[in-house]
Amino acid sequence: ILPCFSRKPLYGYPIVVFSGACIGFLGFAVWSHHMFTTGMGKVATAAFSLATMCIAVPTGVKIFNWIGTLWAGHLKMRTPMMFALGFISLFVTGGVGGFFLGSAWTDIQLHNTYFVIGHFHLVMAVSPLFGAFAGVYYWFPRMFGRMMNETLGKIHFWFSIIGAYGVFMTMHVLGIGGMIRHNYDPTQYDFLK
Repeated sequence: ILPCFSRKPLYGYPIVVFSGACIGFLGFAVWSHHMFTTGMGKVATAAFSLATMCIAVPTGVKIFNWIGTLWAGHLKMRTPMMFALGFISLFVTGGVGGFFLGSAWTDIQLHNTYFVIGHFHLVMAVSPLFGAFAGVYYWFPRMFGRMMNETLGKIHFWFSIIGAYGVFMTMHVLGIGGMIRHNYDPTQYDFLK
């Protein structure tokens, strides 16, 4: 979608493919970043924290390649392009939160808070949903020979992006404030008061 609506080929295509392979490879080495608070030991914690930080490098390369595709392009801001840009925006925003959760010393403070929920849902739920919407708006006319309403599509985009940021950035703020997840009222238990 980015090359189509910027009228340029994907910038650094081989690098994008290689970065994707690196993300897949490193993905097998970061599973324990969910367990920094379990007492797994300093060496293991340091190793998994380092691996988690390393996965940000190929991810950043992909993002800069996407931005490089847009740079000096003749952008057409149609609905699929808006959702593709929304995907990048949400993915980067959620990924920045992942940087803090990948560091063992900040993860210990943010563990089991709404910060984790906000981060996870931005990266793994909302940004892929925006990618799916971009795909639907892009492929529907090509598959069925009927155009979708552009005005309704843009309204859909703006309500979705404002809603996503309104919900999940609020969760980041609540998590930094210490709001634990799975409890709507943390004062209901004496030990949490």
